Amino acid sequence: MLVAAICRPALAVWQEYKYETYANARFKYSISYPADLLIPQGEAENGDGQVFREKNGSAEMRVYGGYNALNETLRGRFEELTRKWANGVTYKALREDWFVVSALVNGRIHYQKTILRGDTFKTFEIEYDAVRGSTYNPITAHIAKSFRG
Repeated sequence: MLVAAICRPALAVWQEYKYETYANARFKYSISYPADLLIPQGEAENGDGQVFREKNGSAEMRVYGGYNALNETLRGRFEELTRKWANGVTYKALREDWFVVSALVNGRIHYQKTILRGDTFKTFEIEYDAVRGSTYNPITAHIAKSFRG
């Protein structure tokens, strides 16, 4: 019963927001975002993705695609990111065609999910002040589950 009581408020947080979907035609992926919280900044000129920012600037989400021109492995990218965030890594998972890494670095939470489909990497990143974790942690989980490509 205690677990249900703890999970219920977190679940309610992400549900408080109106979600819209951004779909990228060039790299064929989509992702949901809380439209009343994160403001789209316009698709990149080259069509690879978009940045979303909170009005006060304390949170930023990026989503983008790119061709694997250097023939990198998913594991290689995963290991590079875990080295970059080093001792701040709080969660990591590597699967056959995707990985997730989350870290606390300089008072900010960083979360990245990368998918490899064929010769294309598709990545979602979000960064926010750790003090905003009670708001953004459940939102990030919801966004990550919506990321398709």
